[in-house]
Amino acid sequence: MVTYAYDVAVVGGGPAGSAAAFTLANAGVSVCLIDKSKFPRNKLCGGLITLRSKGIFEQVFHRQWDENLFTSSRDVHFISNGRPLASLHNYSTLYFTMRFDFDAYLLGLAESVGCKMYLGNAVSVIEFERRRLQLSDGSTIEFAHLIGADGVNSLCAKYLFGRSFDPRTIGFGLEVEVPRNSLPQRDNSVDIDFGITRWGYGWVFPKQKTFTVGVGGIHDSNTSMKGSLDQFLCQHGISAESLHVKGQFIPFGDFRQRPGRDRDLLCGDAAGFVDPITGEGIAYAMQSGHAAAQAILEARKSGKPEIALDVYLRHLVPIFSSLKMANYWKWLIFPTFLRRTFDWAFSDASTLQRGYMDILAGELEYRELPRLFFQQVKKAIRKYIYLKR
Repeated sequence: MVTYAYDVAVVGGGPAGSAAAFTLANAGVSVCLIDKSKFPRNKLCGGLITLRSKGIFEQVFHRQWDENLFTSSRDVHFISNGRPLASLHNYSTLYFTMRFDFDAYLLGLAESVGCKMYLGNAVSVIEFERRRLQLSDGSTIEFAHLIGADGVNSLCAKYLFGRSFDPRTIGFGLEVEVPRNSLPQRDNSVDIDFGITRWGYGWVFPKQKTFTVGVGGIHDSNTSMKGSLDQFLCQHGISAESLHVKGQFIPFGDFRQRPGRDRDLLCGDAAGFVDPITGEGIAYAMQSGHAAAQAILEARKSGKPEIALDVYLRHLVPIFSSLKMANYWKWLIFPTFLRRTFDWAFSDASTLQRGYMDILAGELEYRELPRLFFQQVKKAIRKYIYLKR
């Protein structure tokens, strides 16, 4: 049996794992990255990349991103179960990418600065007390720190806390890739349907060769997600018969308050860092992966590696603040008993429409929504008074 030793072992090769591995390797730390898949690999993800994601990418990886990886759109149609609510044209820019390409790109950046890769090699056992893990090929990795970036079904989280996620609050998504030649009349506009599922939404996102069409929502609240997907596809004139349906659990705002233990940290989807309203997680993945790496670097520099989690929690304050605020606002958008009220209000609320779009694009933080909400209320009151005259 072969044994390798590293200062840090990163489990998971998505944006969170690559951000952590790049940051550590670039700082001269001995680090390896382990993933059960070989890259490029397919992954369920709408692939929304915000301007906020772009800024985080540039901060973490110290370069401009490759524009060839993205498709952009400035047109969004808001829908409720097939019924139009509102449209915004030539407003904030949204970017979309195929995770097949994007994840491989980030992984290559981490490898280029010296991160050792163990791809196509699953973790079979983690022994935190002995500071080592076993791989499926029989080799052993010894580590001083471990970063779990292995997604919503995180084995690292399961070993640390007994389970990867809470089944009562977890979300679930289904999506298909529709070839562009199947929808020759469709442009790069985005569709967001608030009513097609409960506590979730449906999406049509443009990519270079396909349209990603999917639905997602809280798993326990949607007894037939496949039926919702079929209905959504039918509304867009798409037959699902020849399309490959991908499914995946999705954290919807139920994040871990203490994502790790002492020297060992969780980031990205493994920690539950996904926006419960937009479903966007790539920005949080890169941000939290970088923060986990920075926390380990700071803890090691202080001579107290066991305080890594405490340092990490300080770095996570902006993420926690944003997710907590989003969890409050979701109660105005998703409850079934508010559906008609929300649809009516949103369809006539240009301020809130632009606010949602700005959040989706990463140009606005949730803490700014109360101001927009009260602006919209004042406009509605003035309109009501005018009509009563």
